[in-house]
Amino acid sequence: MKKTVIILIASVAFAFCAEAQTAQKLATVNIRLLFDGYFKTKQADNEIKARASEFDAEGKKYQDEYKSLTEKYNAALAKVDDPTITAETKALRKAEAEETLMEIKNIEAAITQFERSARTALLEQQRRHRTNIIKEITELVAKRAQSGGYSMVFDVGADSADRTKILVYTDGKDDLTQDILKQLNANAPADILKQMEESPITSTLNVTDQ
Repeated sequence: MKKTVIILIASVAFAFCAEAQTAQKLATVNIRLLFDGYFKTKQADNEIKARASEFDAEGKKYQDEYKSLTEKYNAALAKVDDPTITAETKALRKAEAEETLMEIKNIEAAITQFERSARTALLEQQRRHRTNIIKEITELVAKRAQSGGYSMVFDVGADSADRTKILVYTDGKDDLTQDILKQLNANAPADILKQMEESPITSTLNVTDQ
Protein backbone atom coordinates (compact mmCIF):
# COMPACT_ATOMS: atom_id res chain seq x y z
CA MET A 1 0.00 0.00 0.00
CA LYS A 2 2.80 2.38 1.00
CA LYS A 3 4.63 1.62 -2.25
CA THR A 4 1.46 2.30 -4.22
CA VAL A 5 1.01 5.70 -2.54
CA ILE A 6 4.63 6.67 -3.34
CA ILE A 7 4.18 5.70 -6.98
CA LEU A 8 0.92 7.66 -7.13
CA ILE A 9 2.55 10.78 -5.63
CA ALA A 10 5.48 10.52 -8.02
CA SER A 11 3.11 10.15 -10.97
CA VAL A 12 1.10 13.21 -9.92
CA ALA A 13 4.30 15.24 -9.44
CA PHE A 14 5.58 14.20 -12.84
CA ALA A 15 2.28 15.08 -14.47
CA PHE A 16 2.28 18.47 -12.74
CA CYS A 17 5.82 19.23 -13.93
CA ALA A 18 5.01 18.14 -17.47
CA GLU A 19 1.91 20.35 -17.45
CA ALA A 20 3.91 23.31 -16.14
CA GLN A 21 6.50 22.87 -18.86
CA THR A 22 3.82 22.59 -21.51
CA ALA A 23 2.16 25.76 -20.25
CA GLN A 24 5.35 27.79 -20.74
CA LYS A 25 5.38 29.90 -23.88
CA LEU A 26 8.88 30.29 -25.26
CA ALA A 27 10.29 32.52 -27.99
CA THR A 28 13.61 33.31 -29.65
CA VAL A 29 15.30 36.46 -30.88
CA ASN A 30 18.65 37.29 -32.45
CA ILE A 31 20.19 40.22 -30.57
CA ARG A 32 23.12 40.45 -32.97
CA LEU A 33 20.81 40.91 -35.97
CA LEU A 34 18.75 43.47 -34.07
CA PHE A 35 21.88 45.39 -33.12
CA ASP A 36 23.24 45.38 -36.67
CA GLY A 37 19.85 46.18 -38.21
CA TYR A 38 18.89 48.99 -35.82
CA PHE A 39 19.16 52.43 -37.43
CA LYS A 40 20.71 53.89 -34.28
CA THR A 41 23.64 51.51 -34.67
CA LYS A 42 24.32 53.00 -38.12
CA GLN A 43 24.00 56.51 -36.71
CA ALA A 44 26.48 55.65 -33.97
CA ASP A 45 28.84 54.14 -36.53
CA ASN A 46 28.66 57.37 -38.57
CA GLU A 47 29.45 59.45 -35.48
CA ILE A 48 32.44 57.30 -34.58
CA LYS A 49 33.80 57.40 -38.12
CA ALA A 50 33.37 61.19 -38.25
CA ARG A 51 35.26 61.59 -34.99
CA ALA A 52 37.95 59.20 -36.20
CA SER A 53 38.37 61.39 -39.31
CA GLU A 54 38.81 64.43 -37.06
CA PHE A 55 41.49 62.61 -35.12
CA ASP A 56 43.18 61.58 -38.38
CA ALA A 57 43.27 65.21 -39.54
CA GLU A 58 44.75 66.34 -36.25
CA GLY A 59 47.22 63.47 -36.28
CA LYS A 60 48.37 64.44 -39.77
CA LYS A 61 49.36 67.86 -38.42
CA TYR A 62 51.60 66.16 -35.88
CA GLN A 63 53.09 63.92 -38.58
CA ASP A 64 53.72 66.88 -40.90
CA GLU A 65 55.48 68.72 -38.09
CA TYR A 66 57.54 65.63 -37.32
CA LYS A 67 58.55 65.30 -40.99
CA SER A 68 59.49 68.97 -41.17
CA LEU A 69 61.64 68.76 -38.03
CA THR A 70 63.33 65.58 -39.27
CA GLU A 71 64.26 67.28 -42.55
CA LYS A 72 65.52 70.29 -40.63
CA TYR A 73 67.62 68.07 -38.37
CA ASN A 74 69.17 66.15 -41.29
CA ALA A 75 70.04 69.42 -43.01
CA ALA A 76 71.61 70.73 -39.80
CA LEU A 77 73.72 67.59 -39.45
CA ALA A 78 74.97 67.99 -43.02
CA LYS A 79 76.10 71.53 -42.21
CA VAL A 80 77.93 70.34 -39.09
CA ASP A 81 80.07 68.04 -41.24
CA ASP A 82 81.10 70.87 -43.57
CA PRO A 83 84.95 70.77 -43.55
CA THR A 84 85.26 74.43 -44.57
CA ILE A 85 83.69 75.90 -41.40
CA THR A 86 85.52 76.96 -38.27
CA ALA A 87 85.37 75.03 -35.02
CA GLU A 88 83.26 77.80 -33.49
CA THR A 89 80.73 77.65 -36.33
CA LYS A 90 80.71 73.86 -36.15
CA ALA A 91 79.92 73.96 -32.42
CA LEU A 92 77.13 76.47 -33.03
CA ARG A 93 75.58 74.35 -35.79
CA LYS A 94 75.90 71.24 -33.65
CA ALA A 95 74.01 72.98 -30.84
CA GLU A 96 71.27 73.97 -33.31
CA ALA A 97 71.02 70.38 -34.53
CA GLU A 98 70.75 69.07 -30.98
CA GLU A 99 68.01 71.61 -30.26
CA THR A 100 66.09 70.38 -33.28
CA LEU A 101 66.62 66.79 -32.15
CA MET A 102 65.06 67.69 -28.80
CA GLU A 103 62.05 69.12 -30.64
CA ILE A 104 61.76 65.86 -32.56
CA LYS A 105 61.72 63.86 -29.34
CA ASN A 106 59.05 66.16 -27.92
CA ILE A 107 56.87 65.79 -31.00
CA GLU A 108 57.33 61.99 -30.90
CA ALA A 109 56.09 61.98 -27.29
CA ALA A 110 53.17 64.23 -28.27
CA ILE A 111 52.23 61.90 -31.14
CA THR A 112 52.30 58.84 -28.86
CA GLN A 113 50.12 60.58 -26.27
CA PHE A 114 47.70 61.87 -28.91
CA GLU A 115 47.28 58.45 -30.54
CA ARG A 116 46.68 56.83 -27.14
CA SER A 117 44.09 59.46 -26.17
CA ALA A 118 42.33 59.25 -29.54
CA ARG A 119 42.13 55.47 -29.37
CA THR A 120 40.76 55.57 -25.82
CA ALA A 121 38.19 58.22 -26.74
CA LEU A 122 36.93 56.23 -29.74
CA LEU A 123 36.70 52.98 -27.77
CA GLU A 124 34.79 54.73 -24.98
CA GLN A 125 32.38 56.31 -27.46
CA GLN A 126 31.84 52.93 -29.11
CA ARG A 127 31.28 51.23 -25.75
CA ARG A 128 28.80 53.89 -24.62
CA HIS A 129 26.78 53.69 -27.84
CA ARG A 130 26.72 49.88 -27.75
CA THR A 131 25.62 49.79 -24.12
CA ASN A 132 22.77 52.23 -24.75
CA ILE A 133 21.60 50.47 -27.91
CA ILE A 134 21.66 47.01 -26.33
CA LYS A 135 19.68 48.40 -23.39
CA GLU A 136 17.00 49.76 -25.73
CA ILE A 137 16.80 46.49 -27.63
CA THR A 138 16.57 44.23 -24.58
CA GLU A 139 13.94 46.47 -22.98
CA LEU A 140 11.82 46.28 -26.14
CA VAL A 141 12.27 42.49 -26.27
CA ALA A 142 11.11 42.26 -22.65
CA LYS A 143 8.01 44.37 -23.37
CA ARG A 144 7.21 42.30 -26.45
CA ALA A 145 7.61 39.08 -24.43
CA GLN A 146 5.29 40.36 -21.69
CA SER A 147 2.63 41.52 -24.12
CA GLY A 148 2.85 38.23 -25.99
CA GLY A 149 2.62 36.13 -22.87
CA TYR A 150 6.04 34.54 -23.30
CA SER A 151 7.69 33.03 -20.24
CA MET A 152 11.20 33.21 -21.68
CA VAL A 153 12.97 34.57 -24.76
CA PHE A 154 16.25 32.98 -25.86
CA ASP A 155 18.92 34.76 -27.89
CA VAL A 156 19.73 32.46 -30.82
CA GLY A 157 22.78 34.56 -31.71
CA ALA A 158 24.45 34.22 -28.32
CA ASP A 159 27.65 32.25 -27.87
CA SER A 160 29.10 30.77 -24.71
CA ALA A 161 32.49 31.72 -23.25
CA ASP A 162 34.21 29.13 -25.47
CA ARG A 163 32.39 30.47 -28.57
CA THR A 164 29.95 27.57 -28.93
CA LYS A 165 26.23 28.15 -29.47
CA ILE A 166 24.19 28.43 -26.28
CA LEU A 167 20.93 27.52 -28.02
CA VAL A 168 21.73 24.54 -30.19
CA TYR A 169 18.37 24.14 -31.94
CA THR A 170 15.09 25.95 -32.47
CA ASP A 171 12.39 25.40 -35.06
CA GLY A 172 12.06 29.19 -35.46
CA LYS A 173 8.29 29.20 -35.07
CA ASP A 174 8.22 31.84 -32.34
CA ASP A 175 11.14 34.01 -33.41
CA LEU A 176 10.49 37.69 -32.65
CA THR A 177 13.50 39.16 -34.43
CA GLN A 178 11.83 40.64 -37.50
CA ASP A 179 8.81 41.97 -35.61
CA ILE A 180 11.03 43.75 -33.11
CA LEU A 181 13.32 45.05 -35.85
CA LYS A 182 10.31 46.66 -37.52
CA GLN A 183 9.45 48.35 -34.24
CA LEU A 184 13.00 49.57 -33.75
CA ASN A 185 13.15 51.10 -37.22
CA ALA A 186 9.58 52.42 -37.31
CA ASN A 187 10.79 56.04 -37.12
CA ALA A 188 14.15 55.61 -38.83
CA PRO A 189 15.34 58.52 -41.04
CA ALA A 190 15.15 57.65 -44.74
CA ASP A 191 18.77 58.61 -45.38
CA ILE A 192 20.00 56.30 -42.64
CA LEU A 193 17.93 53.40 -44.00
CA LYS A 194 19.45 54.00 -47.42
CA GLN A 195 22.94 53.97 -45.93
CA MET A 196 22.13 50.70 -44.20
CA GLU A 197 21.13 49.15 -47.51
CA GLU A 198 24.27 50.37 -49.24
CA SER A 199 26.64 49.61 -46.38
CA PRO A 200 25.18 47.19 -43.80
CA ILE A 201 26.64 46.96 -40.31
CA THR A 202 28.33 43.64 -39.57
CA SER A 203 29.37 43.64 -35.92
CA THR A 204 31.22 41.14 -33.78
CA LEU A 205 28.77 41.72 -30.96
CA ASN A 206 28.58 38.93 -28.41
CA VAL A 207 26.24 38.82 -25.45
CA THR A 208 29.20 37.99 -23.22
CA ASP A 209 30.60 41.46 -24.05
CA GLN A 210 27.57 43.34 -22.81
